[in-house]
Amino acid sequence: MFETELSLQMKFIELKEKNKKDNESILSEFNARFGNVDIVEVVISDDNLLNFNQANVLSNYQHARVLAYLHKKAARTYSYLKKSTDYTEKSLSDTLSKLIKAKIIEEISGKKYVIATEFQFPHLQFISYEAKLQKWKKAVLQATINKKFSSYSYVVLPYDLAFRLHRQELNCFETFNIGLIGVTDEEFFYFYNPPKKSVSVSINPSLITSIAKFQLETSTFQKPGLA
Repeated sequence: MFETELSLQMKFIELKEKNKKDNESILSEFNARFGNVDIVEVVISDDNLLNFNQANVLSNYQHARVLAYLHKKAARTYSYLKKSTDYTEKSLSDTLSKLIKAKIIEEISGKKYVIATEFQFPHLQFISYEAKLQKWKKAVLQATINKKFSSYSYVVLPYDLAFRLHRQELNCFETFNIGLIGVTDEEFFYFYNPPKKSVSVSINPSLITSIAKFQLETSTFQKPGLA
């Protein structure tokens, strides 16, 4: 049915695009920190989008990691951040300076930091897909990693293989909370839909960088005057 994984990916994207809503985007080979994800679907809210400078800063995992330890009200000290991140003083100071300049965080007193009053994280939901012709166990492993930033994570396979796995290996997908999709030349089928996973930006730099990278890749930014 499909000669290459790329042809499987492209067919699945083609089929998904047919019913895509205006607030949804579909990207291939999305550059997550731990490697490219075959396909991501992003459900977008226009509220609280990052501006270009903020997205550029937070696309750097080092900067996102510091932000992930901060809160709106509970201040975190410089020493706490240094211990939590294990960054050098120069590296941490440089990161804090860039976050402050981008109006993402504020220094409220001597070396104590909070998330800036006006800064809000964008409301984006990621759904990730890993496509394989045969190596479904590898796809499950990759899909499990994708859950770091995804509300739903699926494995996409040729229909016949997905049908067989649904009958013989469903417990594996249920255990790891990974969805199963089978694809033909004309349509795709959800053999298993996993429960939605709650994903928070708190201590989750993978999600923060994914939001920033998505906005940079699609040029989706906060409109001027709304910062």
